[in-house]
Amino acid sequence: MHFLIDNCYSFEGYHLVETLLEEGHEVSGIHSSVLSNKEVHLSMYLGRHALFSEGIQEKDYAAYVTFFGEGAKQVDVQRRVNLHYGTSEDTDADVQILLPICYGKWMPRDTDALQWEGQNIPFDDAFFRAHALPIQPVMQTVSKLLAGDTSSKNYRFYAKDVCPEQEDRTVIAFTRNLKDDLTALHQHYAKYSQFYK
Repeated sequence: MHFLIDNCYSFEGYHLVETLLEEGHEVSGIHSSVLSNKEVHLSMYLGRHALFSEGIQEKDYAAYVTFFGEGAKQVDVQRRVNLHYGTSEDTDADVQILLPICYGKWMPRDTDALQWEGQNIPFDDAFFRAHALPIQPVMQTVSKLLAGDTSSKNYRFYAKDVCPEQEDRTVIAFTRNLKDDLTALHQHYAKYSQFYK
């Protein structure tokens, strides 16, 4: 399948594109004209892959994925999918996926905190420890939803130990090993901190 991904070099977009490519899908990526140093670095990782191309192609896309309600409204596709953290203004989306607070390699961060939704959230913060999920399995699940027949129109991710019942969304719950995950991510940050800026 071929997917069009907007904001393809953002933290979230990069991990989704990487997952789709690993699963053998073709991906066209759209990005802003001005890239941060980190986005330039991530573009070099993705740009080497034979199944990745930049820009909108003359293809029959299975889905156009936008993040946070931002994207080109005029793209003609079978499905529009919007991933967001809270309320989204993308009323044209066929599928809405509500993301949790995510952590992973290349996340917006400094030594002690994650930058999320305009806030600094320390890694030892109670909200982070209760709700944060690793981005890789989240995007692996999103990839499966994109490639499958999405019968639901709304999805939401939770950590298994805090997952409530919801009638208006399909709930996807994950277990995690936050301590080991953060140890590995702090080591990655120490090694590549110059690319995080």
